[in-house]
Amino acid sequence: MTWQPRALVQTDLVPFHHGADDANSDDGQSPLGLTLRRARLGADFASDAWRARVVISVESTSALGSEPQRDPVAVGAFGPPASSSMNVPDVGLAETRVTGAHVTEAFVAWSPGKAFGLWAGSLRVPLGLARGVDEGDLRLPERARVTTRMTPDFRPGAKIAGDWGLLQYALGAFTLAPLGASATNEGNGPLTVLRLSAEPVGPVGLAAHLRRSDDPWYGWWRFSVGLSLFHARLPGTNEFGAGLDGQFQRGRFLTTGEMLWSHRGTHDRVGLVVEPGVFVWRDRVELVARAEWFNDDVGPQSPLDIWGTGLGATLYSAGRAARIQGAYFLRAPLSGDTRPSGWATVRLAFVL
Repeated sequence: MTWQPRALVQTDLVPFHHGADDANSDDGQSPLGLTLRRARLGADFASDAWRARVVISVESTSALGSEPQRDPVAVGAFGPPASSSMNVPDVGLAETRVTGAHVTEAFVAWSPGKAFGLWAGSLRVPLGLARGVDEGDLRLPERARVTTRMTPDFRPGAKIAGDWGLLQYALGAFTLAPLGASATNEGNGPLTVLRLSAEPVGPVGLAAHLRRSDDPWYGWWRFSVGLSLFHARLPGTNEFGAGLDGQFQRGRFLTTGEMLWSHRGTHDRVGLVVEPGVFVWRDRVELVARAEWFNDDVGPQSPLDIWGTGLGATLYSAGRAARIQGAYFLRAPLSGDTRPSGWATVRLAFVL
């Protein structure tokens, strides 16, 4: 048996924010000042076709969202938003935030080859492209609202997955509440997810920006296309949805894009995000821009409907274990006279 340690430490500095909303009021961004955003410690184990992983996390309360009844990551992915006009109960998932030291990821997997594998435990839900990227590998310090509002992170469950070369697949069933949450899953679930992705020319992967310049595929034009489908059994009215995503990469350049849609009863939610980027210093400094749009309830106006932009840079150490990120984000409602809110985030991270 072999084993390898895993570690992640992220410290955030938010020097200022402006506008009507606090920077941490919507999607769990770090508050003003200096914050230990996230610390994780764990290990990977491997023996022949068997693998296992255990990761323990400590996160700042702001990273879990200041309003748990509105944050899908904190409450279980698919409860109705606060702005919803539907007469639907809150599915019993309020107050599901997990505080203190807790197990984020813990699984056992059997994979005799790349084409097939079976995973069971607390897993990252394979819904969408952006959520599949680990927090330590994000191109900007914060995820887009479409990601935080519409996709879960880690949930107890099981999945089968594999890589057939041109096609990658994952099919899994999960609970709606995260491991260790105070809420129960009684009357809820399962959350069933299918993800298919294709890489016709060559490998791209989930964190394509980490591909080094000495990689044989670095100079090739490559792209990926992904499709995600989900269904969640909920009290009263079930929810289902879909996502499309794509990546385009060559050398220093990488552009990613994703659109997600969900439907429950008479309520439709849709959002999209595009992130182009370029390494201005090969393998060391990447500049990334973001454009995002989110409609929390198609038709009626919602205070959560926003457009947003972002611009940031990441400096990697030679071995990429240490990273410094800086970014400025701007968001504004799709309707009304409320002026945009903006904030800057500087993040120092250590990844092992």
